[in-house]
Amino acid sequence: MGSAAEYIGDNSIDSLIHRVEEFEIISQLKTIDRLTAENSLLYQLIVAYRKRWFRTMDLLERSQYILATLQEAFRDCVKEEIAAERDWLAFWGIRRDHVQLPKYSPGGWI
Repeated sequence: MGSAAEYIGDNSIDSLIHRVEEFEIISQLKTIDRLTAENSLLYQLIVAYRKRWFRTMDLLERSQYILATLQEAFRDCVKEEIAAERDWLAFWGIRRDHVQLPKYSPGGWI
């Protein structure tokens, strides 16, 4: 057996090593907790962005459908207007055989 000084010295070194290991473990656990919280936040942000993206794509698809419907309605309106003009002119005895449709450019007015 060694002297009391050697015993205290060895015990102090062992104690110091043990404390350093505990500190490292605590530091690692805090880092893991922080990274877990960051990961959770990032996951929530990704879910929110995906929802917004899908809503945006849905809105775009609906807008395209509405635009196509409006274009078709505009074409029908022009045809009906020409037919009404022909009927009106025919009522007064005026005949036009070659009434041309106005040039139509889809989306040209946007």
